[in-house]
Amino acid sequence: MHWLLLIITLVVLPFIFKSSTFILTIMNLTMIYTMAGMGLNLIMGYTGQVSIGHAAFMSIGAYTSAILTQKLSIPLPLSLICATAIGGIFGLALGFPALRLAGFYLAIATMGFGIAIEQLFGALENFTGGHIGIRNITKLGSELESYYIILILIIVAFYFFNKLVNGKTGRALKAIRENELVANVLGVNLTHYKVLSFVIGSAYAGLAGALYAHVIGYISPADFGLGKSLELLAVVVIGGMGMVSGPIFGAVFYTVLPFFLSRVGFSLSIIFGSVLVLVVLFMPRGIAYYAQRFWFNWAELPLIIFKRKKVSPDGDYVELSFGKMHYVQSGDGEKVILCIHGNFGSYRWYKPMMEKVHGYKIIAIDLPNFGDSSRSTVSLDFYADSVHEFIEKMQIKPSVIAHSLGGAVAMLLAKKYPDSIASLILVDPCPADGLVTPNENLPYLKFYKRSRILLKKSLTGLLRKLKDKKYFEQLVDDALKMNPESIYTHAIELGKFRLSIDTYSVPTVVVYGDLDPLLTKEQMLKTAEVLKAKLIVLENVGHTPFVEVPDLFIETVKNYL
Repeated sequence: MHWLLLIITLVVLPFIFKSSTFILTIMNLTMIYTMAGMGLNLIMGYTGQVSIGHAAFMSIGAYTSAILTQKLSIPLPLSLICATAIGGIFGLALGFPALRLAGFYLAIATMGFGIAIEQLFGALENFTGGHIGIRNITKLGSELESYYIILILIIVAFYFFNKLVNGKTGRALKAIRENELVANVLGVNLTHYKVLSFVIGSAYAGLAGALYAHVIGYISPADFGLGKSLELLAVVVIGGMGMVSGPIFGAVFYTVLPFFLSRVGFSLSIIFGSVLVLVVLFMPRGIAYYAQRFWFNWAELPLIIFKRKKVSPDGDYVELSFGKMHYVQSGDGEKVILCIHGNFGSYRWYKPMMEKVHGYKIIAIDLPNFGDSSRSTVSLDFYADSVHEFIEKMQIKPSVIAHSLGGAVAMLLAKKYPDSIASLILVDPCPADGLVTPNENLPYLKFYKRSRILLKKSLTGLLRKLKDKKYFEQLVDDALKMNPESIYTHAIELGKFRLSIDTYSVPTVVVYGDLDPLLTKEQMLKTAEVLKAKLIVLENVGHTPFVEVPDLFIETVKNYL
């Protein structure tokens, strides 16, 4: 959502300032430095390679495109493509020697490369105009036309960059950044990915340099010297290294700050340097990190409040000691199946299965603190007692299907009230010896209280095979209804969960998807051993078999029943 809002803002913004060519130029330069910053961010922020000569690739792109259009009459679109490609080729040329260097030595090497390129363009007077530079370079168009051309290019560049860093390549680059030795042991090809980051990062800088040449209309070697490389480094550090949006904030800060402080009468270099020191000291992760935290904490709050108040039109309620429990029922068979959802869940997770099962009465509930049920005590034991009370109230003796956190609830139910249920089907349940959330992850759970984006991203990892987008959005909305105060407590409760049963009389089966990202087969084998249960492993299935492969799951359940 925030990216869509940003794009809409950028599309509309020029119409406010269309009468001011100066402001449009500032906006164009901001996007150009964002493009260059993205390339350096890939090299430094994601791969951990230090580069202090990044402006050299901008100069390569700028001179390539300027010479092609001015002296060879090459069409502008083709010259931009050539500038991008040549920038990538020079990145390849620097990338291989850089493989043997790291840290301070790599920084010196890249700085030397940048200085060498500056001096080379100054010496080749017949081609580059020497230190005087090249004037009257073909423009992209008017300032407004240039703006939209650059905007389209940077949207495409961001899309590609985002796909890259959030995919297999991005994971490999981050592994190299954190520990090259470990990454190599795990099978990451260091040569391939290091060189690849230099090539792509340099290609981005080459395109940025070409755009710069055709927006300003004049270039010289001094425009891309060591000072410019250090400024690009500052853009990445201030914006936020290793964050997709970091170059945006850094470029805005770098380009817009001089505009506002131009009349102060104080050295901009001192101001910019002082701000850089303050950011490193007090905002070490960059502006983008803190802006992102602000968004996750506050930006979506009105939408979340609205979603939490929205009541499902399906189902009915039963009055229990703690309040109302919401449930949905289907089918009219004699045998009853009771479905208990997992963390961030609701009755709706069982909807694909309920629509396909015949010959059974199926009841799916919202546990206390979930969905449309009343808010109450946050405790696995309390949830087990509440389900038992529901069973007594409905006068049923069901077979229970329980998932994830619901599996822990069902195990406690079977332990405390074995005569109340006929059989138990645990689907990727909390292990019998608990599911510990690492301490470093616990502080991030609070973002799930206020961020639909993060919650959606988390569920996407569990429901990769789900193609029904509307249904998925409903699952996310139901997840938002979970009592915010229970998010952290559930993690603690599941970590402390321990089940030891001496006399266990409830027939039980454990169903496990072998692609589950949260649980291991060893944990499920141990759980099945504790419960004296059979373990059924479903191949190529994740954490939620009844959602991902409802037909296969139904067949498995029917065979067991």
